[in-house]
Amino acid sequence: MLGGAAAEAPGRLSASELVNHGDYPMLQPGIGSVDGEVYRVSNALWPLLDAWEEAPQVYERVQRQLDDGRWVWVYQRPG
Repeated sequence: MLGGAAAEAPGRLSASELVNHGDYPMLQPGIGSVDGEVYRVSNALWPLLDAWEEAPQVYERVQRQLDDGRWVWVYQRPG
């Protein structure tokens, strides 16, 4: 799915937590922090990722700032 995306340094997202969504983790705002992988994604790949993540019906894609100051797009619980 991420073919052609470049891996970057991992990141930490504060004020977030993971909850169970069936068999998958779902990111949502919360009181903890979440560590994760970061990828540089081309504009052409976003529609495929949105479809895979069922955005905006199941997840919403929003910009959030990592603890190190980088801005990233994440898929999280709508709302």
